Amino acid sequence: MPRNLHPAEARKRKLFLDRTASALGLRAEQAERLLSGELRSSVRINRLHARPADEIAEELSGLTELQPIAWCPDAYHIFGDKRAITGSALFADGQVYVQNASSLIPGLALAAEPGQAILDVCSSPGGKAAHIAALTGNQAQLWVNDGIKPRLSKLREVVDLMGMRIEDMTNIPGQYLDKMLDRKFDRILLDAQCSGEGMVNLEWSDSLRYWTLERIEKMSRLQQRMLVSAFKCLAPGGVLVYCTCTIAPEENEAPVDHLVRHNESAVIEPIPVAIPEGMAGLESWDKRTFDPELRHAMRIMPSPYFEAFFICRIRKRADAV
Repeated sequence: MPRNLHPAEARKRKLFLDRTASALGLRAEQAERLLSGELRSSVRINRLHARPADEIAEELSGLTELQPIAWCPDAYHIFGDKRAITGSALFADGQVYVQNASSLIPGLALAAEPGQAILDVCSSPGGKAAHIAALTGNQAQLWVNDGIKPRLSKLREVVDLMGMRIEDMTNIPGQYLDKMLDRKFDRILLDAQCSGEGMVNLEWSDSLRYWTLERIEKMSRLQQRMLVSAFKCLAPGGVLVYCTCTIAPEENEAPVDHLVRHNESAVIEPIPVAIPEGMAGLESWDKRTFDPELRHAMRIMPSPYFEAFFICRIRKRADAV
């Protein structure tokens, strides 16, 4: 624990750790250890680049120490110096993309196919959309969106750098999608705005500066509205993946629980990829019982190579109206 914490900050830290430990099934001291220290990154080869992937992989392996990620093709944990990659021509030319390993899971969970209409609701900076484009061989009707206008410039930069073929780029707040988009999608990714607990580094004395229960509740209400709106844009038989980089059940299981309880056509499905670091979603929290199918959601335990993450795959029944 950082020294000389103000008593109010010490109380906030204890509350955060008690909640985190409870959600992850840990002791508070274990949670503190897992959320202390800088997160390591991973790197993914961009198969949309004209250069053959095996040539990129060979050059990449010579830059720093890497370990292949067994469950994600073309991806590696960076064991060595990340700057050797981010300062390279490979990175500058869009031949590789650096991101946290947890953010590789949503694209795999979506299981998109060429020819499908796909919407990435909160797309900036664009890493997950680039992964989807690569997984579909740039043959999907990929629509990227972000509700925060200043983020679109970074999104455009990544789209161009990574050679992504997109159908459109829009600036629509997620909670109003169904009111502003007159079309349906086969796949939707909603990587929702959240309190970002998964990226906290407790080594820093101000790491919880903006963390409050009030902010979590505010985020939860926004996420619920975004999820309901996005689900309305999903075609019958389609799949929506909801994810966050936070730990709070109010932001993870709770919005999904609200959706499935109010939509008979919403069905939670298992994540179609085995992640050793994954654990089941919660079925209850703070005297609230969630839909039991939330056990099929996935939580990623924080570690030096994984930010805490939540992923849930939701299908709209084929007979939905």
